[in-house]
Amino acid sequence: MNSAPTPLLSNTADAHVTAVLRALSLLDAFDVLDAQLPLAELAKRTGLAKPTALRLARTLAAANYLVQLEGGSWRLGPAAARLGAQYQRSFDLLNVIEPALQELAQTTGHSASFFTIEQGRRVRLLRVRGKDGFVSTSRVGESLPLERGSAGQVILAYQGKKGAINDAIRARGYHLTVGEADATAASLAAPIFAARNGVLGALSITVRAEAAAAVELERHAPIVVASAARLSQTLAASRYFPGDKGSLRGFWHP
Repeated sequence: MNSAPTPLLSNTADAHVTAVLRALSLLDAFDVLDAQLPLAELAKRTGLAKPTALRLARTLAAANYLVQLEGGSWRLGPAAARLGAQYQRSFDLLNVIEPALQELAQTTGHSASFFTIEQGRRVRLLRVRGKDGFVSTSRVGESLPLERGSAGQVILAYQGKKGAINDAIRARGYHLTVGEADATAASLAAPIFAARNGVLGALSITVRAEAAAAVELERHAPIVVASAARLSQTLAASRYFPGDKGSLRGFWHP
């Protein structure tokens, strides 16, 4: 007797997938300034009931993604740090990109960032603070739309988006915006290319969205474009000729 075929995704499997998403939401609840969070705050930020949040937190702790502290608060565990380090290494962040950002921030005096593309959005992977001390409100690791902000629009233009604005971006090699993605910030970005000429992301600097912001950014445009070109070449070379560059001290700031 033939039995009914087993569905590809059963109700039980659906529940398991939901549990995974809920567990990951606990990790996402930590902001860059959060050294630790009490269970009540984790439950509030994730929208989970406290018993559910506690059960999932204990499961994550068993795999070293969370650590419970005395007093009942929780912090991210060593497994979360390991995943972050592995992700950073995939972009040569410490050996290649971070030194380029450090040099750009020192030269211009403004914060410098590296954005990449993740699932049709832009994500800031690194930011180095400039001498002026100003940074935009968006965080390192935050997913942002491509349609707003200089970095996103540069990426779209070099992905081949049609239109006069994108033609102009490709013609001059950079783009600047004032108060577009963040009302307090103005930025200028240039494209970063992968080894085979596909756009990998964007390099940008940021200043306060003040009256002279556009003039100040334009003054540094040649520096940003040149820095982006050098970084593209270095990234391409590092993909084809990997080597042990040694460990460098970290200077990036969220």
